[in-house]
Amino acid sequence: MSEVTSDVRISKQNASKPPPSVLGINVEKPKFPQYAVISKRKESFESWPEYLPVKMEDMVESGLVYTGVGDSVRCYFCGGGLRNWEKGDVPMEEHAKYYPKCPHILLVKGKAYVEKIARGEKPETDCADGISSLSNSVDSSDLTDSVAAQSCIDMGYSKEIVKRAIDIFINRHGNNHFKGRDICEIIFDIEENPEKYSPDATTNTEAEETTQLNEDNEPLETIETLLDENERLKEQYTCKICLDRRVDVIFLPCGHMVSCPQCAPALTKCPVCRRTINGQLKAFMSVINTKIKK
Repeated sequence: MSEVTSDVRISKQNASKPPPSVLGINVEKPKFPQYAVISKRKESFESWPEYLPVKMEDMVESGLVYTGVGDSVRCYFCGGGLRNWEKGDVPMEEHAKYYPKCPHILLVKGKAYVEKIARGEKPETDCADGISSLSNSVDSSDLTDSVAAQSCIDMGYSKEIVKRAIDIFINRHGNNHFKGRDICEIIFDIEENPEKYSPDATTNTEAEETTQLNEDNEPLETIETLLDENERLKEQYTCKICLDRRVDVIFLPCGHMVSCPQCAPALTKCPVCRRTINGQLKAFMSVINTKIKK
């Protein structure tokens, strides 16, 4: 009698455990694994009609493959099909709207993104990457949250002076593909030649900022060391497959994190330990602002 009771108790415990999908763990395999690689999905769009209102690049990022018929596409992972594209359609959003359980969408964007789409809300642009290229249309105030800008803020510089340096970089280069070193070099130049950046006399506020920077400024050698360390950290969190996007997929059961969501589905074994990948979990990284103490 005791053994039967024990079996019932174990059965109840197993029944109470949530399935992997509820925990955000993907254990499914792509229905069309040959298109799990981005380059293969791009090849499918070679005959994509140019008059259609949706860009091929956006389709590829959304995990969609061109079927070769009209404007019909199909997801390489969930197998869901979409067609009749109209101007203003966002492939990622349409994919999430009609196939909210698609593992590709959940790995790339996360459950919160899918839930916003389901509620009819417009999801915010994902700018937390810091490694991927940012759109030139993004306001410089938003760019102060990037990894490169945060590395300068963490060194004691005010958010206002970092924003000013970002504006100068964008005006000079016509893009916002800056690194921490670029922003710091502009800040150094602002300190040494304030008249170069302002046709009028320096305001009291700017003078106070410059004074504060001079007081808290670290030796040049220390700053270069910190910037080099920042670059090493960025490399560490860059996908080892495409060498472009941020690493934010955890392989299970080994726990290694070496790939971005776009590259992860194409892997069957972990590149680090060579163990078979039985599940994938999207990781969310947060930036913690810390002041460097002398």
